[in-house]
Amino acid sequence: MAAQFNHPDLQVVVLAAGKGVRMRSAKPKVLHKVLGLGLLEHVLHSAESLAPKGISVVVGFGGKAVREYIGMPRGLDWVEQTEQLGTAHAVLQCEKNCENSSNVLIVCGDTPLLSGMTLARLVEAHNSANASVSVLSVDLDAPSGYGRILRDKDDGFTGIVEEEDADAEQRAIGEISSGIFCVRTADLFKLLHQVESNNAQGEYYLPDIVSMAVSQGLLTQAVKGADAAEILGVNDRVQLAEAEAVMQQRIIRDWQANGVSVEQPETVRIEASVSIGVDTVIRAGTHLIGSTRVGDECFVGPYAILMDAWLDDRVEVFSFSHIVSASVGAGAKVGPFARLRPEAELDEDVHIGNFVEVKKSVIGRGSKVNHLSYIGDTVMGGGCNVGAGSITCNYDGANKHQTVVGDGVFVGSDTKLIAPIEVGDNATIGAGSIISKDVEAGGLTLSARPEQRHMANWQRPSKKKG
Repeated sequence: MAAQFNHPDLQVVVLAAGKGVRMRSAKPKVLHKVLGLGLLEHVLHSAESLAPKGISVVVGFGGKAVREYIGMPRGLDWVEQTEQLGTAHAVLQCEKNCENSSNVLIVCGDTPLLSGMTLARLVEAHNSANASVSVLSVDLDAPSGYGRILRDKDDGFTGIVEEEDADAEQRAIGEISSGIFCVRTADLFKLLHQVESNNAQGEYYLPDIVSMAVSQGLLTQAVKGADAAEILGVNDRVQLAEAEAVMQQRIIRDWQANGVSVEQPETVRIEASVSIGVDTVIRAGTHLIGSTRVGDECFVGPYAILMDAWLDDRVEVFSFSHIVSASVGAGAKVGPFARLRPEAELDEDVHIGNFVEVKKSVIGRGSKVNHLSYIGDTVMGGGCNVGAGSITCNYDGANKHQTVVGDGVFVGSDTKLIAPIEVGDNATIGAGSIISKDVEAGGLTLSARPEQRHMANWQRPSKKKG
């Protein structure tokens, strides 16, 4: 994601060390996906949009798996929290990484809906007020599970109380802490070294730095965010689905605002890494997954599935077609009920019809494979026409072999091309042929057919009883 802001004096700390027990999963919580990207990936994209000095990711449970999944992008530092002793303890592990920054922005790795714009507003409010500690807060109708924002009678911000430690009156407070802080670096680590674990969980809580800062006369503030959904933390699979539903609605609305028609959007899935051109129509039940790219003026669906697919402009993908790691040229038509498997490459104006499967094959411009066919490990020229029921026999039981078809070839219905084989330009192959030798260019090629016979007194076998 390209940087939208510029904060070269800011260090971002992302807390991603938790196991996520409520997910009931063998993998770290932050690797569970929302619309194709891990929870942590979404958070990192938002953090990167700030163009900070650096980003430190605190990992613990499954730290190796997290590092391997995310990779090693430039400017990302990995910090190990060997014992999960609380959020304050986690941030304290980053002291060395933050020593040359003016401020530290602390975010949670399980908040995939958090936007870079909201983070930028928090940082800007923090800088404008010249505050020591700023926390992002929101109002919730159902605040259960979150720390509550405490204010005095003059509405001044005085601290945060975790739900486990709150009394009945405090639990009734609707303003909650997001767990996202911006703190002056010089003050942050002084306060962190003073945090104690005298609470119900016996952990070192990051929110404790707020009341400590207030008692020491440091300027603190709670900055309210506009969208409460952004701070939704994912702790179980119910919340994972809730976050995905919110994000999906946002993504679809963004594409609609950018010239894409989405029919029955509540039935459509468009993942976060997908790209769609203008005047394209996405019909009901369609799934666009992974790094799929759809060009301008395309029609996709209904109920088509595209995964890591590439569609040029003016492509039509009809109902119930399945395209995975394949590319389709401009003006081509696919389906209905077609399947393009990995490394299928269709040139411009190709027609792939119903119940046709194409795998690891190149099909040239204007060629047609319209009915009930399998094309595998094939290079086909332009202007060809493959009749219904024809297949390339590319597998001998041990190895795959290639079929090469020239330009302008006509293949009659129910033909078997047994690879390895080459068919010359403008050749015509008669229906029902089994071709196991190269075919010369031009002319008509037929394989031998058995004589047709009729047995007048033959009877169909009856089903055995008992």
